[in-house]
Amino acid sequence: MGVERMLFARPTEERISVTRVPVDATCPECGSTAVARYPVANYIGPRMVTKCQDCFHHLAVDVPADDDHWPPWRPATWGWSGTRAG
Repeated sequence: MGVERMLFARPTEERISVTRVPVDATCPECGSTAVARYPVANYIGPRMVTKCQDCFHHLAVDVPADDDHWPPWRPATWGWSGTRAG
């Protein structure tokens, strides 16, 4: 984990968006090939989704890997095992 994941400048854009990376897949619901993988903030924590961009069908929802750099504010103790004390 680098410093860039803990310290980042205040955004200057009016609207913030994420890059949706195209995936070589076909949607099982509508048959579209417009499928992308991108980060989301979910009620169960940060996740990476693979989703059809035409009908918004979820193909996969994964826990982000270190290479995903999501979320950018991930704590330094991410991945440490907890103790019985809490």
